[in-house]
Amino acid sequence: MRRKAFSISLISIGCLFAWQDLARAEPEDLSLAAQTANLVQNFMASRTDERSSIIPAMSVAIGRDGTLLYADGYGQAGPGRTATAATIYMVGSITKQFTAAAILRLIERGATINGRGEKLETTTAVADVLDEARAWQLEGGPPITVSNLLSMTSNLPNYTRRPPHELDPWGAVPARQLLTGIKEYRPSGYPGSFEYSNTSYFLLSEIMEDVEIRGVSRSYRDILRDEVFSRLGLDHTGFAGDANVTRALASPNYRRRPRFFQPDWLKGSGDVASSVLDIFKWDTALMQGAALTARMRDVVFADAGRVDAWTYYGAGWFVTHKNGIDRYFHSGTVSGYTSYNLIVRNSNEHWLSVSLLANADGIEDIDTLADQIAQVALPY
Repeated sequence: MRRKAFSISLISIGCLFAWQDLARAEPEDLSLAAQTANLVQNFMASRTDERSSIIPAMSVAIGRDGTLLYADGYGQAGPGRTATAATIYMVGSITKQFTAAAILRLIERGATINGRGEKLETTTAVADVLDEARAWQLEGGPPITVSNLLSMTSNLPNYTRRPPHELDPWGAVPARQLLTGIKEYRPSGYPGSFEYSNTSYFLLSEIMEDVEIRGVSRSYRDILRDEVFSRLGLDHTGFAGDANVTRALASPNYRRRPRFFQPDWLKGSGDVASSVLDIFKWDTALMQGAALTARMRDVVFADAGRVDAWTYYGAGWFVTHKNGIDRYFHSGTVSGYTSYNLIVRNSNEHWLSVSLLANADGIEDIDTLADQIAQVALPY
């Protein structure tokens, strides 16, 4: 789930306009480390009143052009466990970046719709893959496509805001039962306008399971493991319950009663766990062309769903362009955790990444903290 994902702070605007050539000499580690630690620790210390989430632990990674500049953790990941850069957290809606990459990877590899032999494309109508989607086409309007799901332009209601009435948000739900409940929804209008909805990314995860490559179908989780995590060396990324996740997962800190935390409520939209080191590796793989082809990366960072005057939604990323600076970002919050991932690129194609993960939900202004950290790293 998401909150404040497309807010743009005055801090980020001011510092990015002043951004000079990122090819300058590397910073002194001590200076960058000290300034980052000061920012993060002050931010954590300020979250102590009743209106804010107390943050037991937070981890950060900063990279430039694929080189890791600094990574560390602060606070306690659990009883007797100091947070580090290797601490794992649930990443919430950053999951959407992996889901988008996985389905675009399937398209790259020539995946076909089960039983039909037709290739999956971004232009494929969702109803051509999922029977449940046939009820969603409005009279006289175009069908909802895979591209509409990726860009949040399906105009389908967000099921985490309005769960199907027969399903328990605090209990477990099989994915197919959730799909059946969503079938009763009706779009708010013709597809094409932006409306943030976890429904779109849940449907992408379902589509993955109804296609095949060379006659072989796989589960959503196996597809993400095979096509993204393992292939890119994200060894500390997976799902709650995975052995590699359980060993290093930070204990959650809840501001409210946990909901949507049972499988498969957040399938495709918010169910991945990772570390800031792996998020840095993910950003690097995406920017350097290892995650997807250039054509598919253009889909990821496309000006697709128009959010506001400056902001678009591509595929798992919010996108802004201003004064020669491109910003790609997404926040996430699920029960017990908050995340933020930011990539800033200048006109010379140099780029900086800042990733933040914390074990408390509903943290306000984590995007501003990321911008402040970027301001520290950018001038060097």
